[in-house]
Amino acid sequence: MARRPTLACLTVLAVALAACGGGDDDSDDVEQTVRDFVTATNERDGDAFCGELVTQEFLEQSTGAKGDQAEDACKEQLESVVGIRLRLVKIRETEVDADRARVTAVLEAQGQRQPPRVLRLVREDGDWKLAGGTGG
Repeated sequence: MARRPTLACLTVLAVALAACGGGDDDSDDVEQTVRDFVTATNERDGDAFCGELVTQEFLEQSTGAKGDQAEDACKEQLESVVGIRLRLVKIRETEVDADRARVTAVLEAQGQRQPPRVLRLVREDGDWKLAGGTGG
């Protein structure tokens, strides 16, 4: 009979650990969004960058356009960028709080290591998207 309480405790522990694992999945998803953002920037992939990886609010603020026109303006701006090459050196820290996240990342641009950047992400339409960032 002593085995039943132990088995019950192990079952409860396994369920609790599985529930905690959801945060790790979110962290992985958030970090993948940052990696995809760097790739889309380097490949000038406007469909991914403007349509999947940044929030609508970010699009509208950065382009000055509204609605669908913001995505079109973003694509035009991205195509006109020349000579910028990014490399994700390291993700130092990832914090997820419900539908918001912050990633502290070290990037290299044109072969020069940049100060750490804090990238803000939000969950929009079920996907993690970049909402902005700051230096150092």
